[in-house]
Formats: sequence, C-alpha cells, structure tokens
Amino acid sequence: MPRPSDPLLGLLRDVIRKKALTTQELSEKTGIDRSILKKRLSGVEAMTVDDLVVLSDALSLGAESVGFDTRNLHLAAPSAEVEGPDPTGNLSKQVIQLAFALGVDIMLMFDAPQLAGSGVPSSVLSRFKDVLPIRLEARFHRHNKPVFGEHELQLVLSFDKLYTCSFPWTAFRQVHFLLPVEEPLPPAPEPEPEPEKVTKKVPFLRLVK
Repeated sequence: MPRPSDPLLGLLRDVIRKKALTTQELSEKTGIDRSILKKRLSGVEAMTVDDLVVLSDALSLGAESVGFDTRNLHLAAPSAEVEGPDPTGNLSKQVIQLAFALGVDIMLMFDAPQLAGSGVPSSVLSRFKDVLPIRLEARFHRHNKPVFGEHELQLVLSFDKLYTCSFPWTAFRQVHFLLPVEEPLPPAPEPEPEPEKVTKKVPFLRLVK
C-alpha cells in the first residue's frame, strides 16, 4: 500500500541521482550520518522535518520543488528553477504547511509554559509541564482547519470537546512527519478438524453348536 510520503522520497532520490551524488557526499553536505540517511531516503526510517529542510537546502530544492504550492496549499508540479528554503523565514510555518499539503501525520512538540491562554484545556497543560505533544492525523486534517498567522498557528483540536487553539510560533520545539506503520495481516485461521465418523456396530446372530 503506497504511503503519502512516497512521492516526496521518490523526488529526493531522483534529484540525488540526477546530481550524481553519492550517499557519502550527501552525508557530508548535510551532516546526517550516512547509515541514517540511507534508511530515511529509502523510507525504512521516518524522516524528520529538520532532515527535510537540510536535504532541500543541500539539493537546492524549495517548497514548490517538493510538490508544494504555498499560495493555495495544493500539490504542484515540480519546477526546474526554484529558490531554496527561505533561511530568514518561519521554518516551522513552512514545514507544517508542507505537511498539510502532503497529507501526512504530524507530531508537534510545544514549549508548554508558553501555552497559557492558548485555548488548550488547563487539565491538559497540567499534565505536561515542560513539553506538550500534539499529534495531527492526516485523516483529520480538514477538521483541524489550520490558520497560518504571522505570529501563531491556529488549530481546531479535540480533547474532551472541540477547542480552537492558538500556538505561538516561538512555542514550537520540534515538528516531525510520521510515516504510516503497516500492520501485518493476521494469520489465516487454521481449518477445523473434521469430526470423526462414528461407525455403528450392527448386531448379528451367530450359530453355536
């Protein structure tokens, strides 16, 4: 079953092949360990947003080049001449927009002390004093209704009920793209043994001298 991230990984591998870069050369350019890089490019291991940004920069790829049009949040055709990621821009904003466009699960890690008055229930914040994890499943993205503001990200989240929450960009610690885990199919049920046929003994007469 194809994963939502397969087209992105395929594009990265294609660009690496066209640029005739070895894994070792790319490892030196990005600072990512060669063995880890191989696993993440092959899809064996989940790629972090930091890795994606570093790889895009090393390969001179921009948001549009990896299939994302920031103007209207839809998948776009790759462009041959695009600028790399904006190093002075809001990287958290860029990668989260990319994640919503690709339709992948996202794990957001927030600095919990900055979320007072954010709309997140106090009962939730009381359980996470340092870091608050929020997982956004791709199948519910349309219900999250993201609004990418200049100073904050607004999301509709479900806790005990629906809440409209505002997360300051300064509160973002980490953003991860999560690859779906394919669960193995359950083993086929073993056939039930057929019941043994019981042969009834027929009584008979025997002559005795």
